[in-house]
Amino acid sequence: MESTTTDIFSPTAAIELTQKLVQIPSENPTGDEVALGRFVAEWLREHGIETEVRPVEGERANVLGRIRGAGGPPLVYLAHLDTVPIGDRHKWKHDPFGGEIADGYMYGRGSCDMKSGTAAAMIALARIKQSGKPLSGDLVLACTVDEEEAFMKGSTALGQEKAIPSDAYMLTMEPTGCQLNTAQKGAFWFEVTFYGRGAHAANPQIGADANKAMAYAILGWYEAAQKMGDSMEKPHPLLDRPTLIVSRLEGGVKTNIVSEICRCEIDMRIPPPFKGEDARQLVEEVARTAADKVGVTYKVVNQSAERPPAECPADSPLLGAFDQAYEKVVGHIPAHLGFLAYTDAAMLAHLTGNQQAVVFGPGLLSDAHTTDEKVELAQIVTATDILEQTALNLLG
Repeated sequence: MESTTTDIFSPTAAIELTQKLVQIPSENPTGDEVALGRFVAEWLREHGIETEVRPVEGERANVLGRIRGAGGPPLVYLAHLDTVPIGDRHKWKHDPFGGEIADGYMYGRGSCDMKSGTAAAMIALARIKQSGKPLSGDLVLACTVDEEEAFMKGSTALGQEKAIPSDAYMLTMEPTGCQLNTAQKGAFWFEVTFYGRGAHAANPQIGADANKAMAYAILGWYEAAQKMGDSMEKPHPLLDRPTLIVSRLEGGVKTNIVSEICRCEIDMRIPPPFKGEDARQLVEEVARTAADKVGVTYKVVNQSAERPPAECPADSPLLGAFDQAYEKVVGHIPAHLGFLAYTDAAMLAHLTGNQQAVVFGPGLLSDAHTTDEKVELAQIVTATDILEQTALNLLG
């Protein structure tokens, strides 16, 4: 492999590195992060950073870069290597794997979510490594596979293998527009199937209509989610109330046949204090009521890992270190906001039992997963400086 060394102190270092990362496809599905993982591992090694490659599935592997500290709680920067697919390439005005720059933005799949954040953390680590400054705890960059899929195999493996200590401070560089997000909604996906009995449409009374049960259930789920939110004394200050959508629906085989089977997929998001069992119970109870009403059977299947909400304690040293870094770089203390999508940080907060996890990175969530995905160049530079200063404040 040719040299991956970067002039890490150049003002455009993180921009140039982002471009290199975007130019290495890592779409998931199909879960092809291998080439990107190898590049990141080689780059970290060439910049003197202790590097570990931890296999997850086949050739897919998490990559960890580490600067050793004096044994105190570590700071872990979390990045995911995978991106969503590009979709229809003909709809892109910019090459999805070109990292093209125009009008102050970089375009390409993963530019926003989250190769710019990954590059910013890589540069921050390399600068701190070269400075030789002593650290109270390890500074770690953990790059995971499979974040974009429902079971998040990369972060799940890190948690199950206890690769992330339970006293770690965690920051994931998802796109927040360089704003600090200290709370994250839980995300739960379900597949629900109703099983009826077919009949000629001229005699529907002798059948059992799975589609009819689904119709009752869909209305019931939306109403139940609304009631769950109304049961809160007040909305969560950062995450508001629960949400639910029925995102996919299919049923029946022909116009003149009573439907024997109907299935749907549900996405439900919950803030604290709700838990995963609350979401599952809501879906189950509504499905049972609808099935009994029509005389059909049903099955509910989890389509995702257990992904509960997370909220960083207000007195966490991580927040103080970040606020000071942000003020030094930007000129004022940041607002603390909520992140509505799900991240590796929330998953690891769950698996480690440690809620000291936040979200911060360049790019806007509204640009993630889109055709002609983009990130503002200035935000990449700002994020790099804030990540570097946060580590020095917390561990220096």
